Amino acid sequence: MSYGRYGRPALKNSVDVQLQTAFTDSNWNTVIRLADKRFKTLKDPYYEAIRIAAESQLDGTTEKCTALIAIDELVKSKAVPDYDTLELLEWAARDYLYDTEYAETLGPLRARWVKANPKSKFAVKCLQSCLEYWDLVSAQQIATTLDKAFANSGDRQYMFWSITLTYLLSVSPQCSEASKKVYSLLVVKQLERAADITENSEKIEPKDRGLLQEEEISLYYRVMLSHGSKEDFISRMQSPKLGPLAQLKEGRKDLFYQALNAFESWGEWDRIYDLCRQALRLGLDGVTPTFSVCDYKVWKKFALAASKSKDQETALGEVQSILKEFIALKTNTAMYKKNIALALLDTAFRQPVAPGSSGNDSGLTPRVIQIGLYLDSYFDKLSAFDDVKDFVAELSFEEVKGLMDEVLPKMLEEKSEKSSQVILKSLICKLRYLLTTCTQTLSHHPSVMDGQEQDKPYQCRLCSTLTSLPCESCLRSVVTEAAQIYQQIVDDSELLAAIPRLDKDPRIDLALVMGNSILKLSGLRPRTSDVAPAPLRDVNPSLFLQAVLVLDTQLKVTPSDVALRLLLAQLYLLLGCASYAYQIWTPLEVKRTIQDSLSPLFFDRISSLSPGLFTGTRPLMEPLRSYYNNSLHSSCPLRIWDAFSSGSYSSILEMTEFDSKLRRSCTLMMSIVEERRATRAFGGKIECEIGDLALTDNIDDTTILLNKTDYGSFVNLESPHGPPIQEFLRIGPELSNERAHLSFLSEQYLDLIHHKPPKDHRPYKPSEAALKERAYTFETLSQLNNSLTSFIHRPTTPAALTSPEATYYTIISLLSAAVLTALSTTRADPYPSETMSVITSSIRTAFTGLRTRFTSSSININSSSSSSTVGVVDETFYSLSDMHTLSHVRETCLAMRHSAAFVQAWNDRELARDRSGKSTLHKDGLAELKALDAMAAKTITEVKGHIQKLKEQLGGGGWLDKMLDWTFGGAEGGQEGKDGEDKETEKVRKAVEDVVGGREGAEEWVGKVVESWGQGVKGWGLVRME
Repeated sequence: MSYGRYGRPALKNSVDVQLQTAFTDSNWNTVIRLADKRFKTLKDPYYEAIRIAAESQLDGTTEKCTALIAIDELVKSKAVPDYDTLELLEWAARDYLYDTEYAETLGPLRARWVKANPKSKFAVKCLQSCLEYWDLVSAQQIATTLDKAFANSGDRQYMFWSITLTYLLSVSPQCSEASKKVYSLLVVKQLERAADITENSEKIEPKDRGLLQEEEISLYYRVMLSHGSKEDFISRMQSPKLGPLAQLKEGRKDLFYQALNAFESWGEWDRIYDLCRQALRLGLDGVTPTFSVCDYKVWKKFALAASKSKDQETALGEVQSILKEFIALKTNTAMYKKNIALALLDTAFRQPVAPGSSGNDSGLTPRVIQIGLYLDSYFDKLSAFDDVKDFVAELSFEEVKGLMDEVLPKMLEEKSEKSSQVILKSLICKLRYLLTTCTQTLSHHPSVMDGQEQDKPYQCRLCSTLTSLPCESCLRSVVTEAAQIYQQIVDDSELLAAIPRLDKDPRIDLALVMGNSILKLSGLRPRTSDVAPAPLRDVNPSLFLQAVLVLDTQLKVTPSDVALRLLLAQLYLLLGCASYAYQIWTPLEVKRTIQDSLSPLFFDRISSLSPGLFTGTRPLMEPLRSYYNNSLHSSCPLRIWDAFSSGSYSSILEMTEFDSKLRRSCTLMMSIVEERRATRAFGGKIECEIGDLALTDNIDDTTILLNKTDYGSFVNLESPHGPPIQEFLRIGPELSNERAHLSFLSEQYLDLIHHKPPKDHRPYKPSEAALKERAYTFETLSQLNNSLTSFIHRPTTPAALTSPEATYYTIISLLSAAVLTALSTTRADPYPSETMSVITSSIRTAFTGLRTRFTSSSININSSSSSSTVGVVDETFYSLSDMHTLSHVRETCLAMRHSAAFVQAWNDRELARDRSGKSTLHKDGLAELKALDAMAAKTITEVKGHIQKLKEQLGGGGWLDKMLDWTFGGAEGGQEGKDGEDKETEKVRKAVEDVVGGREGAEEWVGKVVESWGQGVKGWGLVRME
């Protein structure tokens, strides 16, 4: 009779047809009358439950609460209720029974019923219901009862349900700290007892209460690792039946890897060494399929552990000996051959290098030779660069020279096929770019020579030029070389025809190398400080536009390349072309399961860049909102009962952990805040205060919000010595706990000052209601101010915010203090002039800094555009690429104005309630906030004018020629830019023109960029400024 969480239950078969029909037809008045009549006649409490369930479906508030009252009475009665009665009452109270209430009412009632009826077929249904409401306390009690009832039946499922739920309870906030210790000890003892049964039995039978299945042993490993001591875990791993080697013999590699990872986390390298050696020996001795353990991760851990051994030489010698044995066996399986090749490479880099020894003068050390051997076999594979990247970054400069000047050129000479040659050439270009990010290719240069200060701190050891990091001369050389190879492919029909047969189109790699190199040449750097200037203010616009153009041109050729799309979407957001970035992002079709990890790559800060995107026919945040609502609509992890039913205990733990992290996701908070900001921007109605949303119900100041953004889809050509590519591309710092909390608290403050009671709201006792409102407002403002101040002054906060964000959150914090001070000071109270003066002067200082940053570009739009030099961008370009600042100026202005309006409205209400004026606010406090309002009103007018100027600029003609000049220089492409182009820079520009088809080939791209700018400004024109 179980109905799931929301379906209507069927009545007992013993109920007469008339009552059954009325219940099915939702004829509730008839059901109430008939059920009451049957109860009086038969004295069966089930009919009373039917009557209560029917009453709860009526419209009256009292009737709707009938089921809750009945449930509460059952809890207090201590009697064992009827199962069907519980089903009816749970369904009747479904809209008012929250998960916390369930754990205090129906959960214990179901546990009570199961204890009285442990062998009933409905006992498992009671467990399922408790899990659906995530009542772990009652669920654990039910599972324990079932385990005891069926202990001798041979059904081991209940035993592991009990163990799993005991473990989940031991790590759940539903359990007190004292109880957590008890449950932790209990679950460890339960599993140790099961493990001992397995260890001490010559042959474990399916009905024995030991550990038999892989999922059961996986649960054992995880619990022992989590709750047991390190010594106990290590001791248990020596087991001849349950240890990792024994499990590996059974083909259970996951358990073997769990043990390896645990040892690695503790730095138990000798144990890792022994475990890997024995595991590989199993394959050589035929105990397991020969190459089944021959995974690269095993070889990598084996070699790493050997390199950390006290007798390093002997240990590494054994690694090489085992490797040779596997090589001698020979396999036709490509995966295993590659794993062994990688293992040889890894082992070569683990060998100790004597100081001053580099093989020979040419740098052809064993490490370089091994890289050459690997690339000779796998240079044409998709993963070739990623496989060797970290190894190349470890080479000494002499070894780099040996690889780049001898090994790779010789390899290139040996390749006869054109396709192989261009693939290898493109790989060499990627390696050359990689080396520009490696510190060993640079040597320090004296900062002062001959009494003159030198602006270049390094000398490049590859090209001998004085340079900064990275070497610009090498980057220019990489661009021109990549462009030549690119053109070679484009001009050769034979090569173009061969591309579909390759692992990857080499033109993509070449375009990425060119794009990344030109971005570095443009001066684009990671944004790691809240005082950093506007995104493109310190960047050479011409080179930046060239980089974007090259990558956009390649995207038209290979539109299905994900990495290219992600990179371009980020670059167009930097450029201020959010609508075009969205066109590029949309075809990625981010699936539901990765929404949380990939969405920040586009949606983070999107409301501050282009609110116009939210005006489309499909709500911009709908995929994210739908994902979170579907995944988190219940307190229990999605499909958790399916995992219990199938006995997938590792999945239960993983699903629970995933659910917990998802509820604490920075992306979740981002999606809510971005949508709310956009809704306010267009004057829409926000249905619910942010603190009342089900998705934020369990978030408070102590909650650590997690950033799970996945950058794995980016092609990262950078070395481990420097920042990854994504740090160059963001508008500001990535998602963080601090920024998420500050945005959450700021939204709560705005909810408070924007709150308006319904027009028909007429409190029965106005004076009492006013006192309660006053107490609530003061308490809320005080909490918000304390929380905002705490987060703002954390040491990690400045690095988590852009400069406009830092100012905005600081002013919100100060406004909460100013409003609280103004509201708590009546006309009759002494005015805290010193306190209020400090607060308001701090607001003015912070706001002036933000306004100055904004107006510095706003003032110069007209003047710069009318007098701009050919090929030199004007302020319009910088303004269009820095709408983030404009957005926070507007948000700050409105927060100031609405705070002043809130205080004034409060004063007006007090005056209306008390005509004597004694309870009205102090005039000086009102005056301070009015002054802030006037300052904000003036700046809002400037924001409107700025948007209008941008609209006029984009509406004017000549944008095609202007953009082409900005990108390529003068009309003929040879005029000097503002810094003056040397010959090398001219070569870069020429290389770009060759790849994109010159100025004519860029015209379509210019049209898309300018159109996107226009759409963005048009969207800003629709934003409300009041």
